[in-house]
Amino acid sequence: MPKLKVGGGSSPSPSIARSPSPPPSSSSAQKRKADDIGDSSPAKKPKTDEAKDNSTEARLKRKHQRDLDRMSSSSAVASHSGTSGFRADAGGLAKKTPKNEPKTKLDTPFGPVNASKFPTSDPGFKITTEAKNYGKKSSVGHKYSDLVDGMRKSGATDKEIATDLLKALEGKDPEKLTSGQAKNAAAKLSAITHVSEPQRVLGSDKAARGVLRMVQSGEISLDQAFKGETPTYPMAKNPDYMRRTVNYKDQNFKKETPKPTEFDKLGGYMSDSSGDES
Repeated sequence: MPKLKVGGGSSPSPSIARSPSPPPSSSSAQKRKADDIGDSSPAKKPKTDEAKDNSTEARLKRKHQRDLDRMSSSSAVASHSGTSGFRADAGGLAKKTPKNEPKTKLDTPFGPVNASKFPTSDPGFKITTEAKNYGKKSSVGHKYSDLVDGMRKSGATDKEIATDLLKALEGKDPEKLTSGQAKNAAAKLSAITHVSEPQRVLGSDKAARGVLRMVQSGEISLDQAFKGETPTYPMAKNPDYMRRTVNYKDQNFKKETPKPTEFDKLGGYMSDSSGDES
């Protein structure tokens, strides 16, 4: 089995234009600081004719377009400076087509996962784990709600869980998510949000990291982030909810789409640099 090895430490996956926001505050800038590590691209001059739209939807549309541009240009390479080996390897795997690839092992900061094709038309990799890598009674379900519950088995608070997940993306070892079941859930969540979901909707990995920062700050809970009918991370419901929420093609939908929980605040927890992919 092909294996993607990383140095960042260490089951089926959930198959799962609005008015401009005011300029981010200094605190919001700090929230996004981690995403800007290693961004060496020159600063772009702000537009003078109109204010830049920094709404959540606008930020995600720009990220979506940058990813489309990179896919259409063989010379364009995404920047992962200052991030973990897992981020780079996950990004590389996400660019592949599942139906053309053999079952592949990917190491996450929490443990290994397997990526394989779904027996359906799903464009994302099917993410699974093996019990032998996580110990007895480490099994977790396949939905986002199951993964949240699995990570909570560690006894950690939502803020601590989000912090571990974000630190792991920087190549740091987890401090709270160390039990078998918690690591299993965290490994799957990390792989799903950084491999499978971007294959379904470009840029959704960036949204996932922003959502985790919201949980880390206490803005929302993990339940609000990944559970229910209006999760802050729309992909936790389904890809179509993400597409309708962001409205990438500026369509006029006949039926209004319910707004994800605290979605308008998400933009303040995401960077907007064209040179970084965080």
